[in-house]
Amino acid sequence: MVMDDKIYVAVTGRDLENKSSLVWAIQNSGGREFCIVYVQKLRLCRKEKERAHKSIDKYLNICRQMQVSAEKICIEMGSVEEGILHLISNREVKKLVMGAAADRHYSMRMRDLQSKKSIYIHREAPATCHIWFTCKGYLICSREARRIDHLYLEWASLDSSSQSETTKGTQSVPSSSMVKDDDRIQVSDAIKMAKQSENVYINELKCKKETEKALSKTKEELEKMIRKLQYKYSLSMGAVRRLRQEQEELKIELGEVSKLKSNRKNHGPPQYFICPITQDVMEDPHVAADGFTYEGEAISSWFERGHETSPMTNKSLPHTSLVPNLALRSAIQEWLQASSS
Repeated sequence: MVMDDKIYVAVTGRDLENKSSLVWAIQNSGGREFCIVYVQKLRLCRKEKERAHKSIDKYLNICRQMQVSAEKICIEMGSVEEGILHLISNREVKKLVMGAAADRHYSMRMRDLQSKKSIYIHREAPATCHIWFTCKGYLICSREARRIDHLYLEWASLDSSSQSETTKGTQSVPSSSMVKDDDRIQVSDAIKMAKQSENVYINELKCKKETEKALSKTKEELEKMIRKLQYKYSLSMGAVRRLRQEQEELKIELGEVSKLKSNRKNHGPPQYFICPITQDVMEDPHVAADGFTYEGEAISSWFERGHETSPMTNKSLPHTSLVPNLALRSAIQEWLQASSS
């Protein structure tokens, strides 16, 4: 069985579907040697195999561009899960990076594994393998390797071998019981050290999980804050645009007012200042139902005399209500002041 400390990255045969996982592994693992793992299902046609191998070569090209050494391994198995487990067991893989889900399923609230393959690997992979599960360039979760198992195996082996040697010694030298007691003390001390190491490891793992949880919460809060700031910024920019538009419109209106004041000094009143009934400049203009503006007193007298038609069009009016034309009244007053100055 081959021992291997390279970082293995599981990919699919689809074109660069797991690029984000590979980039994350190179940028975050600190490793310099990588292995691209592709599990090929049985009975694939020739074109599908060629397409998959071209995709794997693209991953190798990414590794070269990021200045890390890499190789590829293609395994033919009935399922992807079986292929990855077979690889971990045969090569005693210590570090593996694979997708928690397809990148299109990523969301900021994603905390758990989504794909059936990743869930199966998380549950069934040997405990000696450290596995990182990523999605769209983000670490979703990881499964720590339990190295303490090897210590127990070594100490168990030591205990077994010491007992065997003690038994042999007993057959040849009757006074070997002291050696056996010493071996038992050494094994007992080793077990105590193993338990202490296990407690330290569990505490470190607990602290790490709490830190990751706190960082995840902080990241989520920062993202919410950024979204709020972006929303406020868009509102502010909209308000600035409206203000500039209103300023431009005000400049145009001021220019028109200036022209109007200039014309008032040289010409008579504008035609729309004249009441259609009295033919004089209006003092209290009102709008009738026909949409025309009249002197308030004149149009009221018109209705009081029994007329229900428009003085301008002679058509029947739907009602005889009048609305003060305040804007026109202000304009007439300004014109009168400018004319008198």
